[in-house]
Amino acid sequence: MYREGNLVSGKLEALIQHMVPTADYYPDRAFLFAFLLTSRLFIKPHDLLGQILAFSEAQLKAKQATTKERGQLLARFVQLLGEWSETFPYDFRDERVMSHVRDVAHRCVSVEGPVRQEVSLLLHNLLYRLKKLEQYEAFLHSIHTEATTTSIEALSQVSDLK
Repeated sequence: MYREGNLVSGKLEALIQHMVPTADYYPDRAFLFAFLLTSRLFIKPHDLLGQILAFSEAQLKAKQATTKERGQLLARFVQLLGEWSETFPYDFRDERVMSHVRDVAHRCVSVEGPVRQEVSLLLHNLLYRLKKLEQYEAFLHSIHTEATTTSIEALSQVSDLK
């Protein structure tokens, strides 16, 4: 359902299809953010990515895409994964999501042109984000451990005074 030219609601399957990039269509960034944020209430990220890949592959088969068209679609797909991983990097900590990413990367290796470099950059940036998240979590854990130790020491000192 559209209101004033903006997509405001729809069935889950239709919204997922709306996320699938094509040669002449790429989903709006605002839609991507809103849908990725809210879709997790109805579908797990790995299932969402799997369905997007399935719709994309079905389009290619129905259209009997040439190698060039396949490369263009893969480039758009890599762009989608890049935006997704920038906004919601935690989704990519799931091995099932990464399985889909590896599948896309494998497809990109067989395609000529700049898509190889784009997927390489995507994987590099994704690895960087995941390492930063891991470092941040380790930092939070160390703060929590330090705070717990300090609290225990303070309680010990108070009980010693009694």
